[in-house]
Amino acid sequence: MAPFEFRGLDESNWLAVCACGHVDRYDERQVESRRCYLEEEAANGVRVVVAHLDGQPVGFVEVVPIERAARDVHGEGALLVHCVTVFQKGLGVGRALIDEASRLALTQSRDLVVDALAGVYGFMPVEFFSRLGFELVETRGTRRLMVKRLGRSTGEKPARRIAAYMHPTYTFEPVPGAVVVDVFFTPLCTGQWSPEAAIMREAARPYGDRVVVRVYNCGDLAVRRRYGIARAVFVNGVMRPNGDVITLEEARRLLERAFAEPPVPGGGPRWDDTISRLF
Repeated sequence: MAPFEFRGLDESNWLAVCACGHVDRYDERQVESRRCYLEEEAANGVRVVVAHLDGQPVGFVEVVPIERAARDVHGEGALLVHCVTVFQKGLGVGRALIDEASRLALTQSRDLVVDALAGVYGFMPVEFFSRLGFELVETRGTRRLMVKRLGRSTGEKPARRIAAYMHPTYTFEPVPGAVVVDVFFTPLCTGQWSPEAAIMREAARPYGDRVVVRVYNCGDLAVRRRYGIARAVFVNGVMRPNGDVITLEEARRLLERAFAEPPVPGGGPRWDDTISRLF
């Protein structure tokens, strides 16, 4: 394993971290929003550990106390690994970063939890975390909630929140005479700015008040508890069937379809639990 130097977020690495390694192509607004969020949330336990090699950032791990995690999981006594991102493969960066995260968790008497993925873009792969001692806790679609037990936590076991759109007591709130778009986003990746909300609003602009875009920031604990959704787009209560970042063309098609095919009375909202929401 290469001799890495580990640092927090600073002037030597903030752009690489906030652009997730894409320093040759990034959205300036998104990067700055993420930087502000990480700096502000440091007081609430969000930590970024950056691996450096020969003075250059080669990857990072981002962790947050699970009680404050802006995700659709809950629990106690654990640090949630929000993401592990490696800029240079084959150097053992990922393993070294998880080791550092484990040491950080131990200093706080916490376990380490991760929302891994099975076969999705090669990002946060479940096989990687299995090799590093993480055990499966819960499966949802292509997502795998896993925990690395460090022998100190006695808190509530990690689990996924129940999405409001699949809860039997939830009632979708329509707006008479309008198509309703509900956008849920997590600030862990883009700060307080949601690219998906911006795209849906742009697509809705020609319709005026015939389209209502409602935005929910799951950085708000009340939103997490009520809806149990970290990232998704719904049109008239129907979940958009795609895990990628939405494009303007797709957003326009969704609205056109919604006007052409009004919701069936009593049909209710539909949540697709097999789709992996990356964040």
